[in-house]
Amino acid sequence: MSRFSALMLEVQELRADLQQNFGAVEEMVHQQQQLKKQQSSQYLDLEARIRKLESASKQRTTATKAARPVVQQGQSSEYETYNKAFALVRANKSKEALVALNKLVKKYPNGEYAGDAWYWMGRLYTVTSDKKQAKRAFAQAKTILGRTVKRSPGTPQAERAAAKLKKIP
Repeated sequence: MSRFSALMLEVQELRADLQQNFGAVEEMVHQQQQLKKQQSSQYLDLEARIRKLESASKQRTTATKAARPVVQQGQSSEYETYNKAFALVRANKSKEALVALNKLVKKYPNGEYAGDAWYWMGRLYTVTSDKKQAKRAFAQAKTILGRTVKRSPGTPQAERAAAKLKKIP
């Protein structure tokens, strides 16, 4: 009889453990459903934000294209020259980018993108461990970007220049 009692007690304990485990599983399923809902909500929010940014970017691109001067065939504008050079920066082609940026500042020493070009040359020289050239490039960038901020405060160019100035070491 005591053996039977012990077995019954063990069965009751196993049932209690099983019920506890079922409760834990149900709780985990509920949490998983909540996380799925939260993730879906965040995904939809992110998607809406991306669409809004893409729309704003398209509007800015259209406005920029409309505001840019017409370039005669065969000529390359400063804007296009800068974008080609910056594409090399993004592609991690440091040497080619430095050559392109140097050509830009020689061709357009007082151009709209000269300060940006000097800034990126400073960054590239820093990456290539040419501290002397980096220091020189950053000094040029500070001068030109500072002049842009003073000359036309509140404009998009001045805001871009001020942002770059803050990043210069």
